[in-house]
Formats: sequence, C-alpha cells, structure tokens
Amino acid sequence: MTPAEKFLTIWMENFTKHNEGFLDSILDDDVSFHSPVIFKPLPGKDLTKLYLMAASESFSLNQFKYIREIVGTNHLCLEFETTMDDVVVNGVDLITINEDGKVIDFKVMIRTTKGLHKVQEKMMESLESLKGND
Repeated sequence: MTPAEKFLTIWMENFTKHNEGFLDSILDDDVSFHSPVIFKPLPGKDLTKLYLMAASESFSLNQFKYIREIVGTNHLCLEFETTMDDVVVNGVDLITINEDGKVIDFKVMIRTTKGLHKVQEKMMESLESLKGND
C-alpha cells in the first residue's frame, strides 16, 4: 500500500465524521495549505489544522461526498461535491504526502464562482467561531 493509499483510508475514516483529532497525526509540521480564497499558501500545521477544522464545520458534511479519487504514490486528487444554502459546490483537494505518510501540501480548488463565494462566506463564519473558542 502506498503512502497516499494509507492516507486516504485514514482521511475517509475521520474527516467526514468530524473527528479533527486525527489531524495532528497526518499533518507534517511544515505542511502548506492553499485555500481557494487566500492568495498565499498558509504555512505550518497550526494554520492548516485551523482551516481544515473550519472546512469540516462549514461544509454540509451530511451532504458532502467525494465523487472521484485519483491516487498515486504520494499524491491524491479527491473531487468533492456538497450543497451549502442551496448552492452546489464542486471542488478538488490536491494532497501531497511524504514518505512518512504525512501531508506536506494541501490545496483546495473550488468551482463555480457562486460556489466559491459561498465557501468563502461559510469559511469566514467558521474561522471566526473557531477563533472565538480560543
């Protein structure tokens, strides 16, 4: 089993179940996160974890589903769909895994423009909520 295949199993068992505790074990300390709404990559485990937790909170996970998986040795492309406030959101998670099975690069791309704007709105709400819990 490749590092990407092992990662995918762990990801699928945890992410859609709101189990954020597993993020510490799958994220490299020097991971980069590329948000669809922020120009520069966000460096490090803490920011990546924050954004993934916000996504878990803001995406309608009861409607969220991965519809396509492309898995290489150290790379994954996971296409997803969900609906947020009656707006259909389609996107991909592009993930790079190191030889230790940890994420070193996580990029999210969203389509359509309406979907991107809805994701931005919901993510901002979730980030504010998570920051308020600190």
